[in-house]
Amino acid sequence: MNRQFKLILAVGMAAFLVGCSSGTGSSSKIDSQRYANRNVAFDQYFTEIKADAAPAKPDEKGFIRRWTIIEPINKPNGSNTVFTDSYILAELTKEYFKGQFTADIKSLPKTGDQVIVETEAPRASGRGGFGGGFGGGAPQGAPGAGQARPQGAPGAGAPGAGQARPQGAPQGGQARPQGGAPQGGAPMGGFGGFGGGMMGGGAPAAAAPATVKDTLTWHSVDSKLFNIKLIRFATGLTNGQKRYGLIFNAFTVINCEQDMVVRLAAGSNAASIWWVNGEKVLTLQADRRMVADDGMSKRITLKKGKNLVRAAVINGPGMSDMCMRFYNEDGSIVKNITITNN
Repeated sequence: MNRQFKLILAVGMAAFLVGCSSGTGSSSKIDSQRYANRNVAFDQYFTEIKADAAPAKPDEKGFIRRWTIIEPINKPNGSNTVFTDSYILAELTKEYFKGQFTADIKSLPKTGDQVIVETEAPRASGRGGFGGGFGGGAPQGAPGAGQARPQGAPGAGAPGAGQARPQGAPQGGQARPQGGAPQGGAPMGGFGGFGGGMMGGGAPAAAAPATVKDTLTWHSVDSKLFNIKLIRFATGLTNGQKRYGLIFNAFTVINCEQDMVVRLAAGSNAASIWWVNGEKVLTLQADRRMVADDGMSKRITLKKGKNLVRAAVINGPGMSDMCMRFYNEDGSIVKNITITNN
């Protein structure tokens, strides 16, 4: 028995020493893959297209991959717990520049067009304000409706083509439920206040954020994936200067040969709002991982000719992407459409 105990102890010590040698100390090796993933080239995820590019089609699973996206607007939240319903509505419907929410297809911006916006200045932290949680700053908002999705939520996989929506799907225009609120105590976002008081360096809660003027450019792109990797769009166009704490605005034009009654199905990381021909049809609330068909709109009509679909997505200290497609009333995926950027 004594010999077995000594053997177990020796194995445990060896495992401990191996773990220490691979830690994050100054003498440890850099994880090259993780480092490389922080600065991935723009063209690994997107192909930039011209204003008069030939129409595209949905991919084999119906996802819309062509979008015109403006470089992201700074919104340096230190925590995702701020993403309550009222906050999302206020921030994603705020007009930062003229024509931002136009429903007139003839007046849509073209790739290369620029606007000047006044936004909050990025924070010093490398995670777009994440340092506000541990290095000071006021809590980012009250808990409640905007609680984060549990970490065990499904991954961002796309369902198979042509499959009907599972039973128990969300009602029209509603997002998939986010799960119950955590039991007891404040969410981790509230730790920002604790860090500010105990660790110092935080600005007073009432301090107005610094602002900057930003020149933003529109880019028409075809995504190389079914989901639009917004964080790669941001880092690729700004040499990694913009990564977290951002608002993304995008649009696409759907061309139909006849009127079609459909439902818009979307997923996003984090919260998002979706419009069709100027009408808000879907809101995905709170902090969430991107899951295909995470929310589904009510029945809407895509009219014969051109239809404008617009999306706004916000992220805090984390990843950001989105995906979208349409379903017919019988549950099949819409594919008999084309997609343009004007």
